[in-house]
Amino acid sequence: MSDPLGACAMLGAVETRSVSPVFVGRAGELTALTEALSRATAGEPQALLVAGEAGVGKTRLVEEFRDAACDAGAVVALGGCVELGADGLPFAPFSTALRSLRRRLPEELSAAADGHEGELARLLPELGDPGGSDAGDEDATARLFELTVRLLERLAADRTLVLVLEDLHWADTSTRHLLTYLLRTLRRGRIVVVATYRADDIHRRHPLRPLLAELDRMRTIRRIELSRFTRTEVHRQLTGILAAEPAPGLVDDIFDRSDGNAFFVEELVASRSCGDGTGPLSDSLRDLLLVRVETLPEDAQRVARIIAEGGSSVEHGLLAAVSRLAEDDLIGALRAAVGANILLAAPDDDGYRFRHSLVREAVSDDLLPGERSRLNRRYAEALEADPGLVRPDERATRLATYWYHAHDPAKALPAVLDASVATRKRHAYAEQLRLLERAMELWDEAPAEVRAGLRPIDYAESYPACGCDPDTTPLRHLDLLAEAAVAARLCGERERALKIGRMALRVLDGEDEHDPLRAAWFWAEQARL
Repeated sequence: MSDPLGACAMLGAVETRSVSPVFVGRAGELTALTEALSRATAGEPQALLVAGEAGVGKTRLVEEFRDAACDAGAVVALGGCVELGADGLPFAPFSTALRSLRRRLPEELSAAADGHEGELARLLPELGDPGGSDAGDEDATARLFELTVRLLERLAADRTLVLVLEDLHWADTSTRHLLTYLLRTLRRGRIVVVATYRADDIHRRHPLRPLLAELDRMRTIRRIELSRFTRTEVHRQLTGILAAEPAPGLVDDIFDRSDGNAFFVEELVASRSCGDGTGPLSDSLRDLLLVRVETLPEDAQRVARIIAEGGSSVEHGLLAAVSRLAEDDLIGALRAAVGANILLAAPDDDGYRFRHSLVREAVSDDLLPGERSRLNRRYAEALEADPGLVRPDERATRLATYWYHAHDPAKALPAVLDASVATRKRHAYAEQLRLLERAMELWDEAPAEVRAGLRPIDYAESYPACGCDPDTTPLRHLDLLAEAAVAARLCGERERALKIGRMALRVLDGEDEHDPLRAAWFWAEQARL
């Protein structure tokens, strides 16, 4: 049998030459982080936000700080937000970080979670069965947040703990709420919380913007803004990449084209080495990001396109099933992409990711519409054939995402509803609401026989069928409205909940056969709001 884990480890060791081995600039920013680490070690919790445009060097700064923290004896847990669109994985960075802590400190984490494993399993399923969903308990989310903070404080009582949450610009609503609660209530423990986000992605209506405004008012949180490199710093970066003194003309050319963006400097240098070096690169950023991908062998390009559409990272087994390449051919393609420094073997997982999300976005955007839907269908079919290809806590949401982008309403509607149930069980009501809204979007597009096979008992816990047999009564659009109204109330979107309730009452008024029990339920919910 093949050994995917061994393949990942082998590929992860492939040496690349487009990244400078020298850490350039950022001395003040790194000092701020290490000083925060010292204060945390003395017993004063610290929180820092690291902001900067895409490619400016946030990840490299965090990596240097991580190494310094490990050298100082701290335990570092890294979690990243996952880009899956509106139906993103709830609590993804916290789940990943807690999973890392469980690997590093299994006995300590078990002791810290003792007696609350069922509730904390909503964030870390490995702790056990989360039990019932408590869909109507408005205090359930607050209790989950309280237990999470208490768990981290207990782990940080006897050791310095560094919690890194990357890519907040992709954070789901539940993650943003939990982070806000953590930063507001963390009062003891030797802990440093570092969160990163793309400043250039935060437009006026971006959901992270209100959170940033709120955190700016908290004196206990420090924000670090990363600027672009100066010409001197680009010169040092090029010297590190080339392992030689660059020509002044090359420095001027790369600095002008990259405008001091560290990642673009790397891409421009690598693009020159891939081509004949005689012609100018396109001024288009997309062309710049794609130029090295297009120099890969065909199989490697194909694998890169598949991974780009699979999410932030893709497991080896899932990739093998979707690519349908022979194992040796797949490893050869991956080796070429990793050797070109386009893909990386995920450090804490059996999978692969793009070294920089900008390249993944460019590759994904370059897909033809039919190609994108076909890839998503193959992902969904592979996951349905073998659910064990991904973690259990990710399975429902990823399957829903794949079927939705495959443009197959018959498959997408049940998958989206299954994902809404999974998010409800984790008290991720904001994500449940988004999924239910997507289900309502799909409702009329799905075939009647598919809708007839759906049951309220499976998908509408907050609104049992009034006076009907839930095992035989089909799920109705009204049931989705009722479930969405409760989800909106529980996640704090009360105006949205009121609007959904009014919509449902108008539907009831327009029905030929009056349903007083359903109408009474919606009127009671409106009054409660």
